[in-house]
Amino acid sequence: MIPPIDLDKKYGIMLSGGLDSAVLLYLLIRQEPKIQLQPFTIDKTDGASRYANPIVKHFNKKFNLSIPETIYVGDSRAHHRVQSTTAVIDIFNNYLVNRLFIGINQNPPELDHLPGAPQRDKKSNDPRIIFPFVDLYKTDIIEMMFKHNQQDLIYITHSCTEQSIGRCNRCWQCTERSWSFSKLGQEDNGLL
Repeated sequence: MIPPIDLDKKYGIMLSGGLDSAVLLYLLIRQEPKIQLQPFTIDKTDGASRYANPIVKHFNKKFNLSIPETIYVGDSRAHHRVQSTTAVIDIFNNYLVNRLFIGINQNPPELDHLPGAPQRDKKSNDPRIIFPFVDLYKTDIIEMMFKHNQQDLIYITHSCTEQSIGRCNRCWQCTERSWSFSKLGQEDNGLL
């Protein structure tokens, strides 16, 4: 799923503050702890970016690493569908990054019809952009989290797009997270 890491290359990761990108960060450092990695985030109005640096700090402490803090990129005032595009352009124009990891996954068919379901990319047209989760659903990512005993990520990630603290339990992202844990028969005890 994650291609081999070249220690001579510099990598970036889009770290949203959510569970998917946190699991992706874990898998990258698990595969190659010496990876040259710079996290990036978009300062979205939903407040998700406030959770990105605590995730970095969590892994730095847990694995005795020194991953730098996130750099804010992109235009947070752009339409939400375009924000990631502006971030990618910003990264490749202004930072020394050879490859960029993004934790995009697919909408579960059971939820794809609901209002607010995002239009997620199905592939990357740029070979510098790597979508390791592009063929997965959130259930698959949560299963990986449990398989690798990283349940502490439940408590430090944030999925809601309607409020910056807690969960609204109405937005599509809250619904997807709740549905995924329920589908797996797992408890989501996180307060975020």
